[in-house]
Amino acid sequence: MDAVELLAEYGIYQTPDFVYFKGDVRLLVEGEEMNLSLLKQGIGISGEDIENIRFSDFSRIQKVITVENLTSFFRCHEENSLLVYLGGYHNRVRRKLLQKIYDAIPAAKYYHFGDIDAGGFLIFLDLRKKTEIPFESFRMDLDTLKQYSQYGKKLTETDKKRLEKLEEEKEFSEVIRYMLEKNIKLEQECIIE
Repeated sequence: MDAVELLAEYGIYQTPDFVYFKGDVRLLVEGEEMNLSLLKQGIGISGEDIENIRFSDFSRIQKVITVENLTSFFRCHEENSLLVYLGGYHNRVRRKLLQKIYDAIPAAKYYHFGDIDAGGFLIFLDLRKKTEIPFESFRMDLDTLKQYSQYGKKLTETDKKRLEKLEEEKEFSEVIRYMLEKNIKLEQECIIE
């Protein structure tokens, strides 16, 4: 028996990895067109099916936004945008979809919406580095942190060490200084649309 068969003997099965996305686009799957805008909460496509989809109409998309957390993905609705759920750090399947989108609409603005904490900043930096797509942060700034500070949590010692290492990142230095000074971080789910 190979490993897959052996695991199946014990009721452990490999499941496909899915990527969820939503927005005002049209997909072509084996010649059949699907209007994704008709699905309020979007669609999930398995990694093996990513190869079979084509985007037939991106004309209304001005922004592509990756979203770190599932709750925020379902709550987030942005006009003229395509939203992609990351589930924390991206993986090969999500990178493949993002590259397919970027190849189709390189002129769109690319954003990442994540937690305002060390993990969120690291996920953002990793996403930009590994996809080579010019992502900018979305609602991960000082104004957002201040606006929703009543929902913030205190930093742990590990948070403080990670933020001190990240403080060199010019993009986040202002918000990180504030976070360390006020002893605060913010989960993305606290940001109300």
